Amino acid sequence: MKRLLVLSLLLVLAISLVGQTFDFERLPDLNIPRAGHNVFYVNDELTVVGGHTSGFVMTPTAEYFSDGTWHTISTVYHHDDGMAVVMSDGQRVLLAGGHDKNLGIGQSFEAEMYNSLTHTFEGFGSLERNRALAQGVELTDGQVLISGNHKDNDGFEVFDGKKSFSFVKDVSIWRSSPYILPIKNGDVISFGSVWRGSFEPCDTVDRLNGEPFTVPLLNDWMPFLYDQSNHANESFIGDEATGDYSYLIAAKNFNGEVAFIHVKDTVFSLLETTIPVPTMTEFGSIKYDRPAIADRSAKRAYLVGNDTTNRVYVVAVEYDKHPAPLTLYNIGPLEDFGDATPVLTPDGNLIIAGGIIDDNFAPLASVWLIHIGTEKALVEAETSRDLTWLWVLGSFLLAVAIIAAIRYDMRHRSKPESDATSNELIARIIQLMETQQVYLNQDLKVKDVADSLNVSSNTISACINAQKGCSFNQFVNEYRVEHAKKLLSEATDIKISHICYESGFASEATFFRVFKTTTGLTPKEWCANSSIK
Repeated sequence: MKRLLVLSLLLVLAISLVGQTFDFERLPDLNIPRAGHNVFYVNDELTVVGGHTSGFVMTPTAEYFSDGTWHTISTVYHHDDGMAVVMSDGQRVLLAGGHDKNLGIGQSFEAEMYNSLTHTFEGFGSLERNRALAQGVELTDGQVLISGNHKDNDGFEVFDGKKSFSFVKDVSIWRSSPYILPIKNGDVISFGSVWRGSFEPCDTVDRLNGEPFTVPLLNDWMPFLYDQSNHANESFIGDEATGDYSYLIAAKNFNGEVAFIHVKDTVFSLLETTIPVPTMTEFGSIKYDRPAIADRSAKRAYLVGNDTTNRVYVVAVEYDKHPAPLTLYNIGPLEDFGDATPVLTPDGNLIIAGGIIDDNFAPLASVWLIHIGTEKALVEAETSRDLTWLWVLGSFLLAVAIIAAIRYDMRHRSKPESDATSNELIARIIQLMETQQVYLNQDLKVKDVADSLNVSSNTISACINAQKGCSFNQFVNEYRVEHAKKLLSEATDIKISHICYESGFASEATFFRVFKTTTGLTPKEWCANSSIK
């Protein structure tokens, strides 16, 4: 019944939106196809810098859009997957790092400054550590805090705003393209995914002026990865003048669901929305792999996705309302629409420049402008398409679902889920774990357990949280650790890597982290402190 209600609501939403769309236009193509580049507005000019071009070859160039055309200029260094920070003076841009060689290989130390008034670049120094997929944010004193790396060798360092970089402190775990967000009292937090053959969630948050702390929510929800630009400005929804440091981060979970994480100082929570973020339309599933872009003046944030038919969608969330209304806009099929991170224009529209579809050797030169910040944003869709039958079907399904929901509520209002029911379910979950050892499956998801027990995923998660006080992943990992301890105690000569995978962990790094978090010891220390000799 609940599924019918949600499905009907989503169908009516999709129907109501298919008759409207955002207006869009294709701007002149870039002179050089690019991916792994940075895109930003500086001195009111749309500018792209670095990246790699056709053949996965780095390009030491930049382009700025003026008088209806792109103008190419040379940079001092390559910056493929490098970082860019637009300085508060509105004229300079700090560019640093990137890959050292073609094909996305290695990391570089190189840094330079772009002067948008003269359209010139000055190479002036070296990062303290070589980096690719790093990020930076300007602090109130004019310095720039930098962190992140593609493979290891991470840590906080600062650029003094003039010529020099200096080391600040190590981070607890290296991250690719982390979120670096200023919070109250001059502090900064850093978090995001880690690379272990694929991007994985990480529940540890580092801070500039304090010790790392864990956020269980980040075990289940992984923020979308930025591939360019500065997250702090694009995610910020607060008000510095009043000391409100709030951010909105788009994230996904292992079930393919998408949501928004609200971050305020060190508090992380899911933003309550009127409906879930739509992931399905009449044309198929929507893939989201870009971060959300906030427009503080409109008090809206935008999430861009696309499907296999080349249709592009924009989810708009009115984050200042509770619960926050969501609107899904169908833009229609767009040719050569890249996966680059969108950029907000000064008048509140979205730009998507370059990027790839599925091949780093064939980046795109296309530039799309989506009108979302003006009155022309909403226009009529194809008038030749008769959608009356869809309206009738949607209205009928909605009416049926509402009646069913009312009747269901009347029947069950006096019968809330009892402690006995919850106790029974957790017993069934434990039995599944202990008799079938499903935790040994490295790809185990909450949906797998839910399907086995014929209940919903939300019911499984809520039961484990209520009964055990932890998330599904933490619950499963406790079984994996106990299994690993059993293997360690039975065979002293077995390789740790073998124990890791035999216990259901997907990587050695995750195994070591979870084992130490659970036991307080590394596997080697645990063996030394046990009865094993």
